[in-house]
Amino acid sequence: MTFSLLVAATLISGLIVGLIPTLMDGLRKPLQSRLSLAEGRVDWFVSLFYLVWLPAMPLAGWAIDSWRWSLDPRPSKEILFYSLVALILGITWLAHVRSYLALLLNAACLGLAYSGVTTATVYLMTQVFFPVYIGEYPMLSLASLNLGFVAVGLGALLGPFIVKAIEQWWGYRQGLLFVSMACIAPAALTILSDPTLFPKPAGSSAAWEVVFGHPHMGMLVGIILLYFALENCLEFWPEAYLKELGYLEGGRQMGMIFFWLSFIAMRGATAWWLYEHPAQGFGVMVVLACLAALVVGNLAGGYEVGSGSFGFFVAGAVYGPLLPGFLGMAFVLFPELPLSALGALLALSGLDTLLVRPLMQRFVKDRPARAVMRVPAILAILLAAPLLLLAFMRP
Repeated sequence: MTFSLLVAATLISGLIVGLIPTLMDGLRKPLQSRLSLAEGRVDWFVSLFYLVWLPAMPLAGWAIDSWRWSLDPRPSKEILFYSLVALILGITWLAHVRSYLALLLNAACLGLAYSGVTTATVYLMTQVFFPVYIGEYPMLSLASLNLGFVAVGLGALLGPFIVKAIEQWWGYRQGLLFVSMACIAPAALTILSDPTLFPKPAGSSAAWEVVFGHPHMGMLVGIILLYFALENCLEFWPEAYLKELGYLEGGRQMGMIFFWLSFIAMRGATAWWLYEHPAQGFGVMVVLACLAALVVGNLAGGYEVGSGSFGFFVAGAVYGPLLPGFLGMAFVLFPELPLSALGALLALSGLDTLLVRPLMQRFVKDRPARAVMRVPAILAILLAAPLLLLAFMRP
């Protein structure tokens, strides 16, 4: 990989992609206190932020696809830059918002800006890390996305610490202004990057009805939906599981940090392995998905502090590479994948969050962690079955 300003812009944008949703989720209490909102009303702000993804991410992909003929032959630069500028303005607005109506309008603005940043960044991840080889070896999409999603994972890991800093040290308004200023860095790197390094989209792409009417894409959509549901469950069982194992508060915090570090590190290791052995991409994803089902289903047997801990960290590791791998598979199966279809696949995250989170919030009440873990265990089994079939059916 040749390092450049564009690679740096893509990686830092990846940090932003991981950071913003955890930041929005973590700002519930500060917003409720600042605006004196009744309990539950601030949830509409977060839900609207996710809801906007459903049309906005496909729209961002469509803009990259469509602008190739008119405004710029390499429109991913403009889409990423202007989306980052809109995100900076949206976070700055959120720092000064004073009414509930303005808060909801701000959620829509942030959802639109974030959708553009995410779609453009993920597209760039598939193209800019290994530009010399990606055309010859499409399977490298799995390696490049795992590499890029290391930054996404680090951003998500930083989110709770930034929320804590906002609550305890910086204050609400000053903290959000710091975040908005940090977002200037990827915007500046994007605009300073050599325009010729940005990928020029292919002259034509497959029609939506061809892509989503294909049985392979149907299976992949189901797999990604199940994965996002599986990932949403991570909000509910890991810390409760450590508590059942007997970890004290400090130990649980360190355990969760190591869980997410194993999640992120495995993405980096998978990126390296699939760069060296790109033909093994589908097989690696099948093995990891089967391990996820096996490990999570087996974790309920760990009753001592040591007995279930190793499997707990293994669960984090096998989860990590799955999403970037599944997205990379879409580019392998459909080399002329329209970027609006990529946006639709990414938007499934918002759909799953809106559906799975409230269901899990009700399900976890008065249930031990091991009972809650049956849900991700079943989801992992359901995910592994069509993935195995897809691996055998692909050309």
